[in-house]
Parts: sequence; structure tokens; C-alpha cells
Amino acid sequence: MAKNKKFEISLEEKLEKALVPVEEQPYKIPDNWVWTRLGEVNEVVTGNTPSKNEGSFWENKDIFFVKPDDLSQGRYLIYSKECIDKRALKKIRILPKNTTLICCIGSIGKVAYSEVESCSNQQINSLVVKKNCVYPLYNYYLVNSTFFQNQMWKNSSATTISILNKSSTEKLFFPLSPLNEQKRIVEKLDFLFDKTKRAKEIIEEIKIDIENRKISILDRAFKGVLTSEWRNKNKVSDIKEVLKSINNEKIKKWEEEYLQAEKEGKKKPKKPIIKKVEDMIVPIDEQPYKLPDSWVWVRLGDISERISKGTTPRGEDGYIEKGVNFLRVENIDNNNSINLSKVKYISEETHNSFLKRSILKEKDILISIAGTLGRTAIVKKEDLPANINQAISFVRLIDNNKVLENFIVFYLNSPTIKDSLLSQVKVTAIPNLTLEIISDIKLPLPSLEEQQEIVRILDEVLGNENKVKELLELEERIDMLEKSILNKAFKGELGTQNGSDIPAIEVLKEIL
Repeated sequence: MAKNKKFEISLEEKLEKALVPVEEQPYKIPDNWVWTRLGEVNEVVTGNTPSKNEGSFWENKDIFFVKPDDLSQGRYLIYSKECIDKRALKKIRILPKNTTLICCIGSIGKVAYSEVESCSNQQINSLVVKKNCVYPLYNYYLVNSTFFQNQMWKNSSATTISILNKSSTEKLFFPLSPLNEQKRIVEKLDFLFDKTKRAKEIIEEIKIDIENRKISILDRAFKGVLTSEWRNKNKVSDIKEVLKSINNEKIKKWEEEYLQAEKEGKKKPKKPIIKKVEDMIVPIDEQPYKLPDSWVWVRLGDISERISKGTTPRGEDGYIEKGVNFLRVENIDNNNSINLSKVKYISEETHNSFLKRSILKEKDILISIAGTLGRTAIVKKEDLPANINQAISFVRLIDNNKVLENFIVFYLNSPTIKDSLLSQVKVTAIPNLTLEIISDIKLPLPSLEEQQEIVRILDEVLGNENKVKELLELEERIDMLEKSILNKAFKGELGTQNGSDIPAIEVLKEIL
């Protein structure tokens, strides 16, 4: 049988194949631009990994071997965690300078630009420009645009791990502008993004400065330095009398609960262990540091009515559309408050039965004890009714009129206690803190009057927490601005057009 003869197709046919039909074009672009496919103007190169069994391939660190984790350095690829020997190039494709590398498995859309020769693994598709029809950085900026990112995700396979294969990558829509226009767009974007980058750097510097200042102030506050002058001018109550009062309150609450249980015919609560005031004070050899004479070290458990944690409802007792707030670690903000924007809900029946032991009350102190450790919050009236899962513990003070919950939370965020807690973490699949560790927290306790003064000062001075929030919001606005700029750039709306440019269609003809 005679072999099929291969016919050469005309330029018009090539153009028809290369251009995106009008009805499929995502949006309108300038008249001297054209919609084409990524694969028409770039060679898409999927990486691969040289054999680890071939030791010589990995001996010398000659060439970057890029993996997805390496695509988080900002615009330019400055380093790679692994490098390969030149001898490996017989088994792997080398990528030329000025290549855009895109993660196409898992974290689809992560991207970097390499100004040096490199190689990549199979999770990365790289864009190598064909016949100088695309200004290389134009590729990089386009891939970062919202339009292109959405394209990649839309065309990825719906598997356990999202994958955008080579063929799908090649078919992605590409707004091709005249070559000189591309250069002007890149120059304009470089200028604008240098400005936004510097703004972000300044914001980060301010955030670090605020955080360092916060650490210093908290350290001084709980060593009594912040209020030393105040103590000299003000008379304070005897701290031992405060401890005695806490013990009395513990007995009083037990008696009330006992009488209530007796009245309702329920199980009576056990009589609490009441320590002598002297035994409530942490022994000198266990004290983290020396305190002012009017302060004492106590354990958090000795001034708490209850320290417990929640659990997760299951089966029929699970989440419902609306009901009692069910708090998880993600509901505790970094600013020591509860965020109900993404809260789950449980039924009142579950709240009052299966999860009865973790029903929250106003002024309860929350501490995250699993996964993300050490986040804190104070339960407010508007947060109730509420319950918690097993990743959160709650501390209910015996007497909020003798020990302030705000004072405790400020201390829990101080460097001393943060370091102490982290050193006691149980290392399991998910790092966690036990209730015993929480109960054993050593607390520097001044008089009520001095607690109030410390809280007042910290509230005032650390009002910078709001500044940090404002800075985070500013960062978000800058990110949105960058997205808007990229959106305009690839619609021809940056004011970079020149009518004398050779139309993009002519550039496309050159490579077909």
C-alpha cells in the first residue's frame, strides 16, 4: 500500500488554526493584537527527573534543578534546593535563559522567571519563546494575571491532585500584542511593580518593628518594670489577701453548686481542694525570674475554677446550618478575638448534652492547644452561645474581680510564656499542649490595682494591633491593585499602544 502523502498547508490555513475564533475570545483586545494559543508562540516543555541511582548526575551543582517549592522566591529564580551535574543533560532537557516556569501539578499557577539555564522536574511546564515572537517577561506577567490563572485552573483535570498537562497548557488563550508593544508593557509593569514591591517592603518593616516593640513592652510589663513608678505612687492591696479571697470564692461557688444539685436531685459536685495561701505560691527554685516584692508567682490552675477542652460532634450530632456557635482554631484571630465569619454550628441539644462539659461562658479564656498553638481569645457576650472542639482549651477564672482575664491573655502572649509553652509541646502527628501543661502555667500576679494599670497601659500602647490590621488591609489593597494593573495590561489599557507598531498578526505569520 502506498504511503499517505504529506501535504503542505497554506499560510491562511495555518492562521485559521492558530487564531482563536471570535466567538471563543475571552474579551476584546486592540485591533493590532490577536488572540492565539499559548503553544503557537511558545514551546511548552515538561520537565523530568534524572535517575537518583545515577550518582554522577547529582555530584556537581552545575545547573538549577527546579521543583514547585522553588517557585516561591518572587519574580526571579535565584536558587534551587537541588542542582544537577552537566552529565545529567543527556537525560533531561535544558531550559534556556529567560524561561518562564509554571507549576502544573498541585499548586497550579506558581510561577518564576529564570535568567539562567535551568532544568525542572515533571511537575513544571516551562515556556520557551518561539523565534523571538514574544518578549520573555511578557510570558511571566501574563501567567500571573487573574485571567490566565483562572484559565489554568479551569482547564486542569479534576482529580485528587489538580493537573494541567502539556496539551492543555498549549491550548490556553494568549493575547498576542505587537512585539514593541510587549516591551513597553513589560517596562511599564516593571516600573509599577517596583513601586508596589517597595510599598510592601516598607509595610513589612513596620510590622516587624511593631512586633519587636510589642515583645519588649510585654516583657517589661510582666517583670513589673512598666509599672515600677506607678507602684511607688500608689497603695496596693496585699496579694496574699487576694489569694485568700480567691480561695473563699472557690468554696462559695462549690456551696452554691452543691445546694443547686441537691435541690434538683442531681449528682453533687466534689468538694474542691483548697490550698493554703503559702502553698499557692510557686516555690522560689521553680520561679522563672524575680518579681517585685508585692507580686507572687502562682499556677494558672490554682486561680481557675475550671480548665478543660472540647470535642468534635459526630454522626447525627454533627454540624447544622444554623444554631450554637462551634469554635475551631481558625475562629481565633491573631488579635485575641473570636471571628465568627466562618464558624460552624451545632444543635442546642448537642450543646447541652454531648458537649455539655465545654459550654462556654462570658469572660472564658480560650487557648489553642493543637496544630496552631498558643492563639488566645476572650469570650464575649455576643459570641454566645458557643462551644469548642478538642483543639481549644478554655480557662475559667475563679474570680474575675480579683484576677483580670485581659491580664492573663496579655501574659499568655508575652515572650516568656510563649517560649515556655513551646518547649513543652507534645510532638505527635499534630503538635499539642495538654491541659496539665496549661494548668501548670506559672503566672506573675500583682494586686488587682496593678493588674488594672498594666492592662490600661498595654491596651493603650499595643493599640498598634489595629495598626497591624490596617497594614494587612493595605497589603490586600496593593495585591488587588497589582491584579488590576495586570488585567489592564493584557487588555491594552495601560496607555502603551503605538499605531506604528507592526501588527501582531504579522509577527504570528513569521513563525507559522
